[in-house]
Amino acid sequence: MGERSRVRFALTLLAFVAVLIPVPTQAQGIGIRVIDESYSYTFAKEAIFEIEIESTLREANLFYTVEGEIGQSFRRAPISGGRAVATVSLVSGQIPPASQVTYFWRLEDSQGQLLRTNEQSFRYLDQQFSWKSKTREDVTVFWYGRDNLGNQLLEQTEKSLGEVKNLLGLTQSQPIRVVFYQSWADMQPAVADRWGDQQVVSLGVAMNMQTAVLFLHSSWEETLTHELTHVLTSQLMEGPYDRLPFWLSEGLATYTEGSTREGTQNPLSIGLLSSGPTRAQDIGPAYAQAQSMVTFLIQEHGGEERILELLTTMGQGETVDNALLSVYGFDRTELEKRWRAWVGKPIAETPQPQTPPQDEPIRFALAVGAFSVLCFGASVLLLCTLKKAWRK
Repeated sequence: MGERSRVRFALTLLAFVAVLIPVPTQAQGIGIRVIDESYSYTFAKEAIFEIEIESTLREANLFYTVEGEIGQSFRRAPISGGRAVATVSLVSGQIPPASQVTYFWRLEDSQGQLLRTNEQSFRYLDQQFSWKSKTREDVTVFWYGRDNLGNQLLEQTEKSLGEVKNLLGLTQSQPIRVVFYQSWADMQPAVADRWGDQQVVSLGVAMNMQTAVLFLHSSWEETLTHELTHVLTSQLMEGPYDRLPFWLSEGLATYTEGSTREGTQNPLSIGLLSSGPTRAQDIGPAYAQAQSMVTFLIQEHGGEERILELLTTMGQGETVDNALLSVYGFDRTELEKRWRAWVGKPIAETPQPQTPPQDEPIRFALAVGAFSVLCFGASVLLLCTLKKAWRK
């Protein structure tokens, strides 16, 4: 085949492939002209997205994603002529603060023309504060207040991340953002109420694979390490850390804090330590016992490397029991038994019913037989006596 023939063949092939490739929706909507497009939000209340085109709309759908979250959200917008407004109701904790929200519209006008708009993005932050940010590599901190506070917060965040990585062997695969509030009251609108009406103060929350939120209390450095452990665990699992049993997720996070928590005197059941406490009086002991259980596995059963293997196995979809059996050779029931023995609170043995000696049934049968013979003899004697008396 000559050079000219090869060129002609290549052009023909390209034309054929071009016919097979679907035309992007952006190109299909070349006849739709957008007049105006905007967004606004009230933190933890609602977000409003508006768009207006020259012609009349037949359908308008909003799509948006949240940085660090899996999946895409969708809203069908009410239409009035060429204008559409999509309202997204928000609650505390629904969108992590400092997340970037990215959205676009899919539109169809009355003529059947289609348009996918260009993506737009904004940073979702609590508007009652004047936020500052500082970034180094893949770590960003957000705060309000003194300008020079940012250096301290960023350095401590990097230090805590290094400690968690070195201790557990976890790695960072995504950017990380930490949002610092000055007080618990300031932080409340940003986070979900985890404990309901239990009147329990959350010092910090890991909200997804990229975001941790906390307030600057007296031991905030420990809380920061705790929440960053959750964030790195979520990155390893490629999903929310609460997919793990409570004793493992919170046990790892409290283990990396460094200090030992008190509260193993009255061990809770492995069932409650798996699902997490629901009563205020169980919260403190549950965290302490989760820390103790993870410490037991690390000190007595192969160190941090085996814990990392357990996380990786569970991240691949194995159940808790199957992952434990694969890595340690025992399930949750046996784990609870061994851990309780380790802390000096063994599970009480259930008393077994006493089995009578093997010759007991024989003795009983002989006794019954003898009694039956006596009864039969007495009956015969009585019958004979009555017969004699009747003859007289």
